[in-house]
Amino acid sequence: MLLPILATAAVAAFATVATALPTSANHVVHEKRSGSSSWSPMQGVKPDGRITLPVRIGLTESNLHRGDDILMEVSDPASDKYGKHLAAEEVMRYPSPAHTADLTLEQIVELFAPQPKTIDVVRNWLVSSGIESSRISLSRGRNWLNVNASIAEAEALLKTEYKIYEHSTGQKHIACEEYSVPQEIQEHIDLIMPTIHFDTKIVGDPERRKLKRTFNPGDSNNNGFLPKKGPTILGPGADPDLAPLPFALTTCNSQITPDCLRALYNFTNGTLAKSSYAVVEYTPQAYLQSDLNLFYSNLARQIPAGTAPTFDSIDGGVDQTTTQSFDDNGESDLDLQYAIALVYPQTVTLYQTGDTVEGASFNNFLDALDSSYYTSDATYPDPNSGGYKKQDCGRYTATSVISTSYGSNEADLSAAYEVRQCNEYMKLGMAGTTILYSSGDNGVAGNGAECCTKAKCAGGTYNSGKTGTFNPSFPGTCPYVTSVGATQIVSGASVTAPEEACETVIYSGGGFSNVFAMPSYQSSAVKSYFTNHKPSYTATQYNNSETVRGYPDVSANGANYAVAVDGSISLVYGTSASSPTFGSVITLINEQRVNAGKSAVGFINPTLYANPSILNDITSGGNQGCGTAGFTAVSGWDPVTGLGTPNYGKMLPVFMALP
Repeated sequence: MLLPILATAAVAAFATVATALPTSANHVVHEKRSGSSSWSPMQGVKPDGRITLPVRIGLTESNLHRGDDILMEVSDPASDKYGKHLAAEEVMRYPSPAHTADLTLEQIVELFAPQPKTIDVVRNWLVSSGIESSRISLSRGRNWLNVNASIAEAEALLKTEYKIYEHSTGQKHIACEEYSVPQEIQEHIDLIMPTIHFDTKIVGDPERRKLKRTFNPGDSNNNGFLPKKGPTILGPGADPDLAPLPFALTTCNSQITPDCLRALYNFTNGTLAKSSYAVVEYTPQAYLQSDLNLFYSNLARQIPAGTAPTFDSIDGGVDQTTTQSFDDNGESDLDLQYAIALVYPQTVTLYQTGDTVEGASFNNFLDALDSSYYTSDATYPDPNSGGYKKQDCGRYTATSVISTSYGSNEADLSAAYEVRQCNEYMKLGMAGTTILYSSGDNGVAGNGAECCTKAKCAGGTYNSGKTGTFNPSFPGTCPYVTSVGATQIVSGASVTAPEEACETVIYSGGGFSNVFAMPSYQSSAVKSYFTNHKPSYTATQYNNSETVRGYPDVSANGANYAVAVDGSISLVYGTSASSPTFGSVITLINEQRVNAGKSAVGFINPTLYANPSILNDITSGGNQGCGTAGFTAVSGWDPVTGLGTPNYGKMLPVFMALP
């Protein structure tokens, strides 16, 4: 059984949750960063102690040790409860522990809610520290205590010092190096934000626009997961040295189209429109309807001009058109054009997350699907000019498949933060949602092609150069998501020939976690990999304990996609293309199951690992990075392309045979 906790014995050297080191009185260090060469405190500058911080205290939840068992009950193809996901419409009835597969969405909140003692102990600590009870609120799921506190109050409460940090890109952020809590309450707290995570905004500073969150997934300055642009092949700005090629199956080795993907992965057009599929985008990333129309007219003529996604705005999410460039439109245009084309006539939902003032994080997206998770990574309602004045916790119901082409690094955030977020993907899996994340575009290096210093990746210590310890991605290493790597058609080969790992412009992200233990569904595949193809690298390069989560799980083509961006059709590269493509295949399987009166497939990893032959195994290519050749694609699962690429013709019968 996998528990969503630190793999302590295996990766003690990588852990970021500090041991109980005494500080003052009975306080102990709860979380600590090792520091990052990408961020450094500004000398001689200290934030005004009157600035307000939205302090969020994540309380220790209950029954998480059973979470994996419950998820596997409804996801394991060998289970007689396969597909019996949670349903919000079910009659409320609190089940006995032996009948957890009958849980409703409301009941799952109750199952994992902190014990009353935990809430009381932490609340009493706040009050005894001088925080008025009237200022303390408890989240709907009873798993967060919230209080707006000044920096001065937070520093006294947490025995820490907040500083202004500056990123190598010039961005600034308020954070601290470590914080402490009384020893007697440490077991009742997972984490406290904002502290060491570099992922939360402040409130009330007139210079707040200069102190925005450091990891906004939609910010091209911070996100190495955004797709890479190649030459323009059609329309204004087309490369005069490139003769326009016909969009045909004979040219798939140089430009990928929806028809190429159908030929590659053995599926046809959708027909039933009986499932639900969504892609997630983060402002300022936005699509242009004119680009969608241009794509339809050239590459998906069955789709009428004007066809658009269902727009679900999260925390002020807006399809902004104020700024237009590849950095602003490339990701959204790519994701939506291929998702819509591959599952049409099904309507694709767009979860547009974050306003133009604060942006958003993955937590903001999760908040919108589950009000019990509410983290308030950004501050809503936002009192500042142009800020979003509402709060969207629990506003939307998750679709059956959700693809996200964004990511960060495990080293960017603390292990406690990542475990907490990973548990939310576990809960979505219980409810029957398939969650896919791109594995990254820099091989064994991390977001921004950054590598780590020795074995300190989980402490956030980056090497200033492009060599060093491999830097795993997140959320791709969460065991409750399906991580999608990238492949390519071999140069000069036909569309029906075996693919190889992507080595054109980008390299498929892959490797081994420094935070998460190996999930049970993956253990046989990873054990076989180490038995038959063990890499020559040592613990200096990666976590070679053979007991931790490996990624990606699967892959799909990620090179030479023909995408309409800003009025032209250009070639685009990235696992940003791979994830929505794989998600489209799962959506087509879902519509067949739903049409047959069955549930959506939900968390797919257990079924895929139990039936690896339904995927196209990739056995050549690598994912270089950090001054090395990276890992190599081999027979069976590997940390470059996972189990391989989809084969709809083989996948459908297996999933249709399940209950």
